Amino acid sequence: MTGLLYVDSHKLGAVDFNVTDESMGGIGGIMKPLPDYELYREQIQDLSDTKGIANADDLNFRIVLEGDILLKPLGGIGVTHSRDFDEIYVESAGIESEIIEKINAS
Repeated sequence: MTGLLYVDSHKLGAVDFNVTDESMGGIGGIMKPLPDYELYREQIQDLSDTKGIANADDLNFRIVLEGDILLKPLGGIGVTHSRDFDEIYVESAGIESEIIEKINAS
């Protein structure tokens, strides 16, 4: 299922999410960056390189899935983008089982 990653009102990119851990309500996927990602690229890469991940404690990340479903993950949202790789990985955990079922079905 496709979702959009935001920081505040900035749309950073589109992510094709897959369930990574059904029991923990975990999802993850590779993000295709949009132009607003450049506003945060350096900060996300700094955090990824120093502590392994940029998370919702660092930036006000939010995920909106198809159908305008705003996720409210108890485990937070994290973004990994090392300077050594082009791939941007977005993950989240603690998502309601109903949403996990929808992602699995898509």
